[in-house]
Amino acid sequence: MIGWILLAILLVLILLSLVLRLGVLAGYGRDGPFVKVRIGPGYLKVFPLKKDPEKAEKKRIKKAEKKARKEAKKAKKPPKPKKKLDPGGLLSMVWELLPVVNEAANKFRRKLQIDQLDLDLTWAADDPADAAIRYGQAWAAVETLLSFLENCFVIKERKVAIHLDFYLEKPLIYLQAGFSLTLAQLTAIGAVAGVKGLKVFLSHRKALFKKPDPAAAGIRDTVKGELNHGKEPSHQ
Repeated sequence: MIGWILLAILLVLILLSLVLRLGVLAGYGRDGPFVKVRIGPGYLKVFPLKKDPEKAEKKRIKKAEKKARKEAKKAKKPPKPKKKLDPGGLLSMVWELLPVVNEAANKFRRKLQIDQLDLDLTWAADDPADAAIRYGQAWAAVETLLSFLENCFVIKERKVAIHLDFYLEKPLIYLQAGFSLTLAQLTAIGAVAGVKGLKVFLSHRKALFKKPDPAAAGIRDTVKGELNHGKEPSHQ
């Protein structure tokens, strides 16, 4: 009985991962820029956030106290010899990771969907001739952008409008774009890239860091002591 329940839960999670979409909704309007995170059918606003001054002050004090405790604890411990990062080993690893990152980025781009793209631009100009020129340039720029996006992504819904207004002092723009992909797609891309990236890291792990050489450190200390030995230089 328990086995069937676990199997049913697993099937529900698999189906949920296939339909649950994760994404970002960002835009710019009269009140400035905004960013929301999409989780399924709902959105969570992450910018701008209304901050409580009292909570912000408590958080600042708590963070300062935590930092002070950490520094005091660190001061009590004897310093351990740190491994030095080898720039050559790091460069070699990064060079080998580039194809992995490129492959993951291409998969991410192909799976990413533009759920909605809304653009409403009102161009303001008091000169009719200049307004006509700018109006045509605006449409040309928007059409170029749409062509690029359609070649790269699947656009589910789009609304584009450009207007002219001779009474406004400055142009007005409203832009909103939402991007998303399913949890299963994101997990698959991340898992494949993570495994490949881990293999590259493990193959370069030994070459990444250089252990401190005690003999070399002793020689440096001896030389330093010899240089400091003797009379102190006199000051005029």
